[in-house]
Amino acid sequence: MKTNIAILAGGDSGEYDISIQSAALIKLNLDPQFFTSKIIHITGKEWTYETEKGLHVNIDKNDFSLTINGKKELFDFVYIAIHGTPGENGILQAYFELMKIPYIGSDVLTSALTFNKNYCNRVVRSYGVTTAESVHLFKNEKFNLDTILKVTGLPCFVKPCNSGSSVGMSKVNKKEELEAAIKLAFQHDDQILIEEFIQGREITCGVMKQRDQIFVLPITEIISKREYFDYEAKYTKGMADEITPAEIDEEVAKRCRETSGYLYTRLNCKGVVRFDYIFNENGMFFLEVNTIPGQSANSIVPQQARAIGLEIKDLYTMLIGEKIYELENSKKE
Repeated sequence: MKTNIAILAGGDSGEYDISIQSAALIKLNLDPQFFTSKIIHITGKEWTYETEKGLHVNIDKNDFSLTINGKKELFDFVYIAIHGTPGENGILQAYFELMKIPYIGSDVLTSALTFNKNYCNRVVRSYGVTTAESVHLFKNEKFNLDTILKVTGLPCFVKPCNSGSSVGMSKVNKKEELEAAIKLAFQHDDQILIEEFIQGREITCGVMKQRDQIFVLPITEIISKREYFDYEAKYTKGMADEITPAEIDEEVAKRCRETSGYLYTRLNCKGVVRFDYIFNENGMFFLEVNTIPGQSANSIVPQQARAIGLEIKDLYTMLIGEKIYELENSKKE
């Protein structure tokens, strides 16, 4: 009997369109020998499935079921492909924990922690991994520009704490630009992070687990054709070069792989996760972790899988297989 999977798409953030693309790629590449699937669109309180005839059927949130033509359908697994809220910050994970429905990816605590850039950076730093110097602000909190710049210097980055894909993010080159950047970031979140600018090369790698063994995908170097790797550079073809595998010294590559595997374990990550860094002559600096990295056709994780000859279809079979393995082991315990 085939495993029935609900792929969640949409969400309530500026990453909605990317989520739709990711979900479509996942569905396209689920092996039809083993899986059946439906894409469930989630926006606010509206959780719906669109039939082939264009009809929108509501999900019953009491048991996450779908009833079409009087026939009730339940799902064996959920694949959360929502970037941003409520898919990447622990909200949906908490719902599925309550429903006792297994889902692919990190749990409630890991998702909530890693989604908040400030709290994640502090935990990562406690594990001995270097991060940028930063200032954390809450909405309506009084702040002093000079005090902030004593910590971060110029240039610096201003970003929402709970957002992805560089939505609401600004690079500030002059003190006069800082207040406007802070206001922009607060339009997207109640907490913001102001970080020092680190000159260097940006690299990223995907990490997953197979039968209790950490599996690190090839490293990608990102070379943005804009001032930094912003939303446009990430999702507009030709605005950034993404070189996989990265043409970097083996010493840097080894450190990236080892740090990513270590953090994957210490942060209790599950599924496929992507770690981002900047490195220069002074070392390697952790930027962020994406627990639900983009998985559209042009996204980095699919590129990394292809670089080692791993078909995208096989990647998703491995991820679901690992979840099944994890569930079977938990039953034995």
